[in-house]
Amino acid sequence: MSKIPVLIDTDGQMDSLWGLILAKRLLDVRAVTVCAGKNENPEHSFQNAAGFAAMAGLDCKLSAGSRRPVLTRSRGAGRRFLPDGKCGLPLPAEGREYEEMQAWDRIYEEAKAAEGELIILCFGPMTNLAIAIFKYPEIGSMIKRVAFVGGSYDYGDVSAVAEANMAADPEAARAVFQSGVKMEMYGYHAELKSAFSNAEIGRIVDGANGPYTTAFAMSGMSHKPGEPIYYGPALAVMGLGMPEKVIFERHNIFIETKSDLCRGRVVPLTMYTPLGHPKDTRVAMDLDKEAYVNLLKETLASYESLD
Repeated sequence: MSKIPVLIDTDGQMDSLWGLILAKRLLDVRAVTVCAGKNENPEHSFQNAAGFAAMAGLDCKLSAGSRRPVLTRSRGAGRRFLPDGKCGLPLPAEGREYEEMQAWDRIYEEAKAAEGELIILCFGPMTNLAIAIFKYPEIGSMIKRVAFVGGSYDYGDVSAVAEANMAADPEAARAVFQSGVKMEMYGYHAELKSAFSNAEIGRIVDGANGPYTTAFAMSGMSHKPGEPIYYGPALAVMGLGMPEKVIFERHNIFIETKSDLCRGRVVPLTMYTPLGHPKDTRVAMDLDKEAYVNLLKETLASYESLD
């Protein structure tokens, strides 16, 4: 069976590495685009993503995008995120090289080339995709759907109601939702369902020893002590490549951008469907945890065997 064509947009945070590694195995990655996202220093995002793509073994276009949100000039790293976005992980000296084409133009070109079959997979804020929609308004009808890591069905991680990717650039997310493209959400609530116990992490790394095992452990270190350890991008890739292993529901989703207290909140309307607003977002609610653990274990073992 042919693999699903995807363009991955990332902000160069540590957990993106595992999304890229699983995507190399399960999906047809046509290009990787990068935005500054949640990193305090925007250049860390672009340096990290180039190294992550090299570690994953991806052979595709790599394009740099926005260094700031679509409206505001300041950005915060968020309480959970380390300043460099990679926990000090040593990256390959020869990372992937960026092409001259900017991220939003690459998104448009890949959507056009895929003739309606391309899925955009966002691991971070949707800044680059929003800019692509602003520049090419017709792109919404050219994309099969947007799968994104972010939002939450209930409560958030950077505040009581807001999740980090949505809070980093809520205006971008709202623009993407309002473009009419079909959406698929892997929110904080689903990440918590996929969080690993110490025993499950032990099963995944058992028998492995090398740079990828170190990277897996460092990804866990990016969470504060006592917090659940999860890898949102990896969960989203499994949802696309192995959809039978994830349980979905359909909901109306709205993005709050007006209130300072709730800015970036994802609001699922579960009790009713307003006239003219179909349930246009497929929301991941649960997963086959055993299949997820086995997938990561097999993938980690296959990469360590390359060395």
